[in-house]
Amino acid sequence: TPQRMSTKLAKTSEVVFTGHTKAIHAIGWNNDGKRLATASGDTTARVWNIETHREGRETELKDHTEPVDGLSWCPNHSEILATASQDKMVRLWDLRARRSLAIPTPDEILNVEYSPDGNFLLTNDKSESVRLIDVRNSKNSIVASNSFDQQYWVNEIAWTANGDGVLVVAGRQATSFQ
Repeated sequence: TPQRMSTKLAKTSEVVFTGHTKAIHAIGWNNDGKRLATASGDTTARVWNIETHREGRETELKDHTEPVDGLSWCPNHSEILATASQDKMVRLWDLRARRSLAIPTPDEILNVEYSPDGNFLLTNDKSESVRLIDVRNSKNSIVASNSFDQQYWVNEIAWTANGDGVLVVAGRQATSFQ
């Protein structure tokens, strides 16, 4: 018979990060665990250095013009972050230079995920499409796309651990007229 494990979540310490003026839509740690990024409805992403945190000293990334809904850290470079926005742009941020490179897409983007090898980005958008962007050698172009029937909402995307496949979570939309 399976054994039950009892696990309790305990608050051992609390740090409050402030700065966004609207809801946070996504959050993620970089690959060395020293930086935490947040994406927000206030059209910005923010990055905090956890080891040297001081209020008001976070890096504010403000090149998007609409809410930022997704983010993903490059698995190979702790200073590279991808953000996705309703402004139909994926932005690749080099935090050392505090600059971004814009990759235009056809629709408002909900999620973005780096491939495990850091060579590709996977996005899903409001047109229920999943797109593959090649970010090797500054190609930064959409190389594949798959659209789902409009009766389905593509909610989440994820790569397999070895990067040879993706998981797409979709739910059926229901409309009732009375």
